[in-house]
Amino acid sequence: MYRTHVKNIHLKIQRVVTKHLVFDLDDRFWNSQQRWVKKNIVLVFLETDNGLLGVGEGWTGGGSPHALIKTIDDDLAPRVIGKDPRYHNRIFADVWQTTSISARRGIISAAISAVDMALWDLIGKAFQTPVYQLLGVFSKKVPCYASAGLYGRGKDQNALADEMRGYLNLGFSNVKMKVGGVSLEQDLERVKAVREAIGDSSRLMVDANYTLNVPQSLKMAKAFEPHDIYWLEAPVSPDDLSGQAKVNAQSPIPICGNETETGVDRFRELITHRAVEFVQFDIAACGGLSEGRRIADLAAAFHLPCTLHASSTGILLAATLHLAASLSNLDSVEFHMFHQWL
Repeated sequence: MYRTHVKNIHLKIQRVVTKHLVFDLDDRFWNSQQRWVKKNIVLVFLETDNGLLGVGEGWTGGGSPHALIKTIDDDLAPRVIGKDPRYHNRIFADVWQTTSISARRGIISAAISAVDMALWDLIGKAFQTPVYQLLGVFSKKVPCYASAGLYGRGKDQNALADEMRGYLNLGFSNVKMKVGGVSLEQDLERVKAVREAIGDSSRLMVDANYTLNVPQSLKMAKAFEPHDIYWLEAPVSPDDLSGQAKVNAQSPIPICGNETETGVDRFRELITHRAVEFVQFDIAACGGLSEGRRIADLAAAFHLPCTLHASSTGILLAATLHLAASLSNLDSVEFHMFHQWL
């Protein structure tokens, strides 16, 4: 068999450094699932022997940031040091295979996501080419929506309406708000107020953060239907695949999810059970840009659009925008108005 070699640019990773950042919050804002007392951010830096530095970010929600750091330092760093970052697919496969029993979901996926993001950053710097061009450009313009509409102390529906209208004034065309944290009657009034504030031409999405059961989800969807909701996000537990499929089949509003899923195999189940109409993933959780691209390609094979979740730092948002610009089936990218740190 005839073999060729990767372009002769010398690249070898010599150091992996993790960084934990903490931002203290005052729990004034919350969604239906949690209040924020502090924001934990875990970054990983990969340094090559010729002085290049790549940065990535891993999801820290729902777990200890120290567990993520230890996973990167103890389990991934030894498999990355000495490697050429251009072999990111081989690195990913090696880590994924050798962690199949002890750490397949969750923490290892977040760790891989951070490292994969940093690998792509290194590759772009080595070739002095934007990552979206290396991935293959589909569009130089990426549609983003303003993600906000949290619950808050002293925040009534009028304040919520003013907030969401303000995002249109900033230049956003579409917005998303939280639901599921108060009674359905109260949430319905909140949705009505926002729809009136943003008018008929803007998309309005709602996010329940996995806090409802099937009957509650369907009741909510029917109540919200007259207000032209673009999607209902994360209605039921992400572990209730059959329940989410039932909601999607019967809901008058399309279902979007699931940002917390990890790996293309989990998304294959979500898609083949038709539990979503909008395939939503986060490259800080699902396995990075590399796995995100595979998930998007799978969705495209089923003629489903993708929307990319991003609710942490500007590092994650930048990497997300690069991947998004390469996707033919992109619907949108989340631009979080609360979580965009750094």
